[in-house]
Amino acid sequence: MKRFRFCPICSGHLIKSSGGETLICADCGWTHYNNPLPSVVALVKNHKDEILLIKRGVAPAKGKWALPSGFIEQNEEPTSAVLRELKEEANISGSIDTLIGVFNEFTKLYGNIIQIAYKISYLTGKPKPGSDTTRVKFFPQNHLPRLAFVSHKNIIEAERKSAATGFIQVLKSKITNAIITHTQLFYHGSMGIDGKIMDEVGILPGEKVDVLNYNNGERLQTYTIREKENSGKFILYGPASRKGKVGDKLCILAYTLITPEKAKTYKPKITSLDERNRLKRKHT
Repeated sequence: MKRFRFCPICSGHLIKSSGGETLICADCGWTHYNNPLPSVVALVKNHKDEILLIKRGVAPAKGKWALPSGFIEQNEEPTSAVLRELKEEANISGSIDTLIGVFNEFTKLYGNIIQIAYKISYLTGKPKPGSDTTRVKFFPQNHLPRLAFVSHKNIIEAERKSAATGFIQVLKSKITNAIITHTQLFYHGSMGIDGKIMDEVGILPGEKVDVLNYNNGERLQTYTIREKENSGKFILYGPASRKGKVGDKLCILAYTLITPEKAKTYKPKITSLDERNRLKRKHT
């Protein structure tokens, strides 16, 4: 990556700092830190356990195979960025499964790139090229083409080792027959739940949940907000409010990661609610 020669603020001359790693404007004091660029990488598998790869249509590594990836935009969270890049490059909609890890790759074009890699659950969409790609294909893990970036090879290997540890995702908490009491479109977006019910099934504020609507078949993934205890409130906030209306019945699910051995005896906390969103019965 090319370095600045002049200050972008006042056009003054840039001089090296005492440590020699940063450039400082001799006139206004602006500092160019030249930090690594943050990016995201998506690792997606289909039902055959094959890995989704894209053939890059732009530099760096134009014409070579890689995992779907891209830079995080201003005011964008990494989790939103990785789902956006997956949709733009491969026409795939998914949901975050787990964080694989943080990796880096040194490139001539952009310098050092920090890569936040996620394992993504494949939900919908037929794989096809999008922006910055020319081909999209699922490959068997033992017949992968040569990858453009060493870091992507390391990400695949890290996910493989993680899977080998034997952790699986199982149901932890379930609320059935919860009736939507309010919807509020202009909000950040989440699922509001009566605090007493959250405590009953072990769901925490901000925890990721799946929300299933019995009335219209809609399914969404969001985070929880704790409503007042014994209020009976179940509220769809933000874009989630488009997925249901007051009076619809919901099933709300939360999960945890445990070993297969522990899963044999693990029992989720499940509760069913009455017509006033009060505890009706609990399964243990």
